[in-house]
Amino acid sequence: FSVFRKQQKFCRNPETLTSIRFCLVFMSLTVSHETERTMKVTWTPALGSVLNYRLKHVPVDGGREVVLKLPGTAASTVLKRLQPDTSYSVSVLPVYKRGDGKARQGVGTTRTLVQDSACSPRDTIVSRGSMILNHNQCRTPAKADIVLLVDGSWSIGRINFKTIRSFIARMVGVFDIGPNNVQIALAQYSGDPRTEWHLNAHATRESLLNAVNNLPYKGGNTMTGMALRFILEKSFQPSVGMRPDSRKIGVLITDGKSQDEIIVSSQSLRDSGIELYAVGVKNADENELRSIATDPDEIHMYNVADFRFLLDIVDDLSSNLCNSVKEDSGSELGPPTDLVTSEVTQYSFRASWMPPEVPVEQFRVTYRMAAGGPTMEVLVDGEVTTAVLENLTPLTQYVVNVFAVLEGASSEPLKGTETTLPLPPASNLKVYDETSSSMRVSWEAAAGASGYLLLYSSINVRVAGGVTNTQLLQLIPNTQYGVTLIALHGEATSETLEGRGVTCT
Repeated sequence: FSVFRKQQKFCRNPETLTSIRFCLVFMSLTVSHETERTMKVTWTPALGSVLNYRLKHVPVDGGREVVLKLPGTAASTVLKRLQPDTSYSVSVLPVYKRGDGKARQGVGTTRTLVQDSACSPRDTIVSRGSMILNHNQCRTPAKADIVLLVDGSWSIGRINFKTIRSFIARMVGVFDIGPNNVQIALAQYSGDPRTEWHLNAHATRESLLNAVNNLPYKGGNTMTGMALRFILEKSFQPSVGMRPDSRKIGVLITDGKSQDEIIVSSQSLRDSGIELYAVGVKNADENELRSIATDPDEIHMYNVADFRFLLDIVDDLSSNLCNSVKEDSGSELGPPTDLVTSEVTQYSFRASWMPPEVPVEQFRVTYRMAAGGPTMEVLVDGEVTTAVLENLTPLTQYVVNVFAVLEGASSEPLKGTETTLPLPPASNLKVYDETSSSMRVSWEAAAGASGYLLLYSSINVRVAGGVTNTQLLQLIPNTQYGVTLIALHGEATSETLEGRGVTCT
């Protein structure tokens, strides 16, 4: 234990790459929740200031390796679009300013396919025109300004340019588009670049997808260097919608080798804080793509042999773009609002709230007695905005906190209080038929009572819940008695009901 405490203190702020790697030997990685197409990967968060995580997964028996970039705050993710009945090798690598940490590794196996996955429900977006897009939404409160730089040279051809339109639509369709979210501009280049639309041109996803669907084919020569300088000077500018607090990302899509210089142009973009992705098709020069893309290449550079393979990489590219938007954005996830409690009983009540503007994955509801005690927790889906809090104590005030949860991070809590109802007491206590040694007591029943406790003088009597009168015996003649009645609800008790009676001489 003492060794662990020393290691924990040492690792709180590791100073060197060696110490970082030493600290990471205590990390672990697990694979769970396997389905036919997905599996969940969870790992112990790395100590120190993690810039991001690099996750790789590849079929154990061989196949395409997929590399994903995840936020430094993440501790789990769900791998999607996997093959059924396939074992995957998974590794997660923390990335620091001083270098990479130690990779954590694991293996998971997807389940055998039971039914055609085409029958399973999927999120869809329908744009104007003929494109129907399946996608996983990028849920984040972060702002990003993304400029797409599309090669429109003659070597592509009109038929392949239609494929590029579909590729772009799939890529951008995952984002929440708007002046407070993600903005996307597009420039097309060949001999000379031109702006198709600026960052602030489309305030909705529908408008953006309509523009993509109608993107014209330009034609000309491949002058990539000139085009890179063009988007730095013309697209990444405040006058056309670029925001000072947004992530800046450029995505190049090209099918050939540039006919001009690209090293200085791409470096100027990176020096301006712009993260660059490079997507090459068919005749693209891979060394040129690596020179343009931000490091690491395995996340930011893609190269496919033919246009028809673009749709095979679009989901991975969209996922990495989404994580680039989230990374170090400085945007805080807004809390839910307008907490309302209702349906209050002795043992439960309902809490309801309004969601934040950005879609979230989950809501976490915690509640505890205001006077102190253990904290209980309920998790609900991000599309659900109500929860019933149960197993409470009657006539007790509870403190409720509701958190929005996205990518493992929680918002500030929405706070409130509510008090459960008291247990129903009996009513209308009557004392009658007094004799020298007894008297009779009756009352109206308490709803749900399991029994009653009668207190008179130093003698206590218990009767069943269905009884609403009883005779008190062995009393002293000519004596006034105070009678107290308590309804029993299991081990809990109601408020008291009191009465008086006098025995005869």
